[in-house]
Amino acid sequence: MKVGALGPAGTWSEIVAWTFFKGKLEVVPYMTISDVAKAVACGEIEAGVIPVESLREGPVGEALDALTWADIKASAEVVKPISYSLLAIKGSKIPKIVQVLSHPQALAQCRDFLSRRLPMAELVGTTSTAKAAEQVSKKKDSRVAAIGPRNLARLYQLSILRENVQGKEKNVTRFLVITKKDSKRTGKDKTSIVFSTEADKPGILHEILGAFASRRINLTKIESRPSKRVLGDYLFFIDLEGHREDKKVKEALQEVKKKTSMLKIIGSYPRKF
Repeated sequence: MKVGALGPAGTWSEIVAWTFFKGKLEVVPYMTISDVAKAVACGEIEAGVIPVESLREGPVGEALDALTWADIKASAEVVKPISYSLLAIKGSKIPKIVQVLSHPQALAQCRDFLSRRLPMAELVGTTSTAKAAEQVSKKKDSRVAAIGPRNLARLYQLSILRENVQGKEKNVTRFLVITKKDSKRTGKDKTSIVFSTEADKPGILHEILGAFASRRINLTKIESRPSKRVLGDYLFFIDLEGHREDKKVKEALQEVKKKTSMLKIIGSYPRKF
């Protein structure tokens, strides 16, 4: 089975893929989350694993865009405790580090450590934590470090200068498994949707949310994101308890569809939290 993940080797997405898909597996690395989604949509791979939300920093914008516009479905969710290490070539010392590379989400999650121990270091965003480690390995500069999973040290022959640089607070990331079809009902499911309103009129969002409230459907998450089509135009993402095939959920979605210009059921899948 071919499963796509953010590459190169060693990212948290790849770690989750190996954990979730037990058995014979080929993990295919891609440069961006969007590339993973496109590969699933065109049938290049059977599934993909993408990060969608972190406890510390909230939603991953690129993942939400991919879930909205790509022809893919969310078929499972995985909630993974995340820890980061500061990595550099052998002989490096923390006080001498002048540049730190990592994915922007990882840098944000480690901001307390960075501001305390490396306040003058330049922070450079990369497409993934593994890409950061790969670049540090190639630079061979003792003044440059990467932040990422500790297993990257072994993969890229780096030293671990400090573990758990994300701090002592709880740090988890939510991943979605994306495929061409979502999952069947289990009795304990979650459904994710995205929609845009047909017109910007007072109370329209209240009307839409009322379709769920009147049926006592619990909403576990709601957030907005610019549609990137027109300034002031927003997409709304909702996670709700229940499967799209449940009678009351199906009825609510039919009502919502009448009040929106676009409604996509991202997928129904077993609920993990």
